[in-house]
Amino acid sequence: MFKNKLKIEAVPREDAYLLTSRLSYITNLGDKIHVPKHFKTNFASVPRLAKFYIDDDDWQIRAPSVVHDYLYSAESAELGFTRKQADEVLLEAMMGLGMRKTKALLIYFVLRLFGGPNYEAR
Repeated sequence: MFKNKLKIEAVPREDAYLLTSRLSYITNLGDKIHVPKHFKTNFASVPRLAKFYIDDDDWQIRAPSVVHDYLYSAESAELGFTRKQADEVLLEAMMGLGMRKTKALLIYFVLRLFGGPNYEAR
C-alpha cells in the first residue's frame, strides 16, 4: 500500500526522473520501503515489442516501478530484499493499484526471465 503520492521531476537531457519527495510503500507482509527523495528512476523498462500491451506511462505501473527500481539498486541493500522478492513487491504493488492480474503476471514473468542484469550487486 502506497502511503503517499509519487512526485517527480524530469532530469534534463536524460530519460530519467528524480523523486522530489520520499515515496513510501508498505508490503502485504508489513515491510516498509521508503524510496528517498532524489532517487533517480527510469520507471518500467518495457521492451519495444511489448509496448502495444504494456504502457510504461500507465499510472498502475509508475509508482510500483519506482519502488522496484529502488529495490534493484545497491542503495536498498540494507533492506535485504532479494531480486525475486523485489519482483514480487512490484507484482503486489501493481495489483494493489488495480492492474489486471493477467497483465501484472505477464510483467512479472518477463521480469523474472530478463531482469537479472539490472539487479545491482550487493
